[in-house]
Parts: sequence; structure tokens; C-alpha cells
Amino acid sequence: MARVEFKENQPIQSLSGSIGNIEFRTINGKTFVLERQEPELPKDATRKQKAMFRRRKIINQCVSILQNEMEDIQADIAMRSKLRDRIRYLYDKYSKEISAPTKLQIKIMGEYRAKYVYK
Repeated sequence: MARVEFKENQPIQSLSGSIGNIEFRTINGKTFVLERQEPELPKDATRKQKAMFRRRKIINQCVSILQNEMEDIQADIAMRSKLRDRIRYLYDKYSKEISAPTKLQIKIMGEYRAKYVYK
């Protein structure tokens, strides 16, 4: 965990929320940043645990990529839950027909960008 000090007279003086695996917390007016750990799959995982791990990992990757493409850090943080919900919907929509993780991620990102980013 690290402490963030903002310069005076800057438009951003505190942050709370997540971008990718980086989480910002403001406590008593002081902002701290920490890196969240990637989810781990147990060695003796069941089929259901493996499916949930795969789903979470692909969704996290897509959200992280899309947030990094945005220019306004505060907007990135504010949109995270909506973005995550949309990516979850797209994952559930296409995961039944596309089994390869990379192809699935490309399909999800392509549809999201076509509908929300480039319009």
C-alpha cells in the first residue's frame, strides 16, 4: 500500500475506486493505493470453480483494458460498475458458443466497442 499526495490547485484531490487491479481508497482525506491480487484457482478445483474462475478472469481483463483506454480517471472509476455489468452480460451471452478464452474476449471487446465506444 502506498500513499498518494496530490499537488495543490490540481482538479483531482482524492480518488476512491478501482481501475484494473489498482484500488484507490480515501480515508480521512488521505488517498492510498494498493494492488489487488489476481484470483487463484485451487489445485483440486471442481468444474464449477474452474468455470467461475475463467469467467471472473476474462471479465476482469476486459474491464481493465476498457478502463485503460478511457482518458478521464474519475470517469473510469465512476463507470466501473456499469462497465462490469455490461461485460458480464456479454460474457454470458457468448460463452456458450465460444469456448476459446482469447476468441471470447475478442468477441466481447468487439461488441462493446461497436455499441458504446465508437458511436
